[in-house]
Amino acid sequence: MDISVSNVDVALYALYRLGGITKKIHTEEIAWESYQLAKEKFCWRLPKFRQMDLPDKTPVRYALEQAKKKENGQLILGRAGGDAGGELEGWIFTPQGVNWIKKNEERISGGLKQKSSELPKRESERFIKRIKLDPFFQYFKQKNNLEGSSQYMFTDMLVCAPDASKSIVKQKFEQLCSNAELVKDKEILNFLNSCRERFRDLIS
Repeated sequence: MDISVSNVDVALYALYRLGGITKKIHTEEIAWESYQLAKEKFCWRLPKFRQMDLPDKTPVRYALEQAKKKENGQLILGRAGGDAGGELEGWIFTPQGVNWIKKNEERISGGLKQKSSELPKRESERFIKRIKLDPFFQYFKQKNNLEGSSQYMFTDMLVCAPDASKSIVKQKFEQLCSNAELVKDKEILNFLNSCRERFRDLIS
C-alpha cells in the first residue's frame, strides 16, 4: 500500500464503496470495509487480538470525525456512538465530499491497489428520472424560478413530513445535492441551487 494514503483517505473511500453518497453508513460497516482495504492501518496492536482478524474502530472513527470538521472541508455529515436526538448513527457524504472523493478516488484506489468504483448507470438514471418527474421540479421548469412555491412542495419532494425538524430536512436536502453532484445534471443542479436559496432559513 502507498504510504501517502492516509487513514482519512481509506475511511472515505470505504464509505464511498459502501454507498455513502446516497445513504448513511454505520461506523462499524465503515470500520470493517476500511480494515479489508488496509489491515495494517486498522488492526489491533497486540498480537493476540491481531490473530482474531478484527478491525479497531477507534482510528476509523477518528478519521471520520476529522473529515467532518469544517476546517477540513466538511466532507461528510454524521455521528458515531449510537442514535441521539433523532439523528441516526452513521455517515454520509456532503456535496463537497462527493467532489472530493471523485477527485481523489483514482489516487486512493491506486494506492490501495483497488479497482475504481463507479456509481451504477442504472442508479444514476433512476435518480435523474425521480427528480425530473417530481411536481416541484416541474413547477420550477415551467416558471424558471421558485417564486410562490411553498414549504410543503419542498418537503414533499424530499419525502419528509412538513413538520420535520430542520436537521432532518437539511439531511434529506444535502443527500439530494450529493447525488446531483455525482450525476452532474445541470438542470437538477440549477433546481437544487434555487431550492437552497428559496428555503435557506429551513436548511441553514
